[in-house]
Amino acid sequence: MTTPDITSALRYRSSSRAFDPRPVEPEKIAALVEAFRWAPSSQNKQPWRLIVARTEQARAGWDTALDPGNQAWAPRAPLKLVVIANPEEQPDHHGQQRCLVDGGLALHALLVQACAMGLNVRAMAGWNQDKVRTTFDIPNSCLVVALVAAGYPCPVDALPAEVQQKEARARVRRDPTEIVFYDRFGASGAAM
Repeated sequence: MTTPDITSALRYRSSSRAFDPRPVEPEKIAALVEAFRWAPSSQNKQPWRLIVARTEQARAGWDTALDPGNQAWAPRAPLKLVVIANPEEQPDHHGQQRCLVDGGLALHALLVQACAMGLNVRAMAGWNQDKVRTTFDIPNSCLVVALVAAGYPCPVDALPAEVQQKEARARVRRDPTEIVFYDRFGASGAAM
């Protein structure tokens, strides 16, 4: 049996801001939902929720909740999502907010699936929590993890000039020697 290697898919995945406004087909949205729901979670609690903004009112509320920097590009995305974690379903344990980790894992599964289907997708943290809660009737007991914009790619030159500059930045990752330690924090070494 060959071990699957998803590293190339992860390298290809990007967080582009360039969206064609054409709608994403229902079967592709369903595939994103499936990827989201099959993510791993601590003790299989699955403390996540996903809101798909379908009505004009929900989509407008999603747009209004964005920070100004994200309002320059994100409203163009045809698919608008809200990722939520429920701490009551996955309580903190030893100071660990496992519901946020679990929500992040579900979000990542969705991001990789979107990339595999040829969609641009970008999760963002620049939004107003109160506006998101109000727009989508999210209980105070839940945590909003991220807002997500998704859709088909479009040419970057369709974006405002300041956003085009951001899109032109090279995608870089830190060298493994900067982020991987052995036996203790800060200790360099080599894999066995």
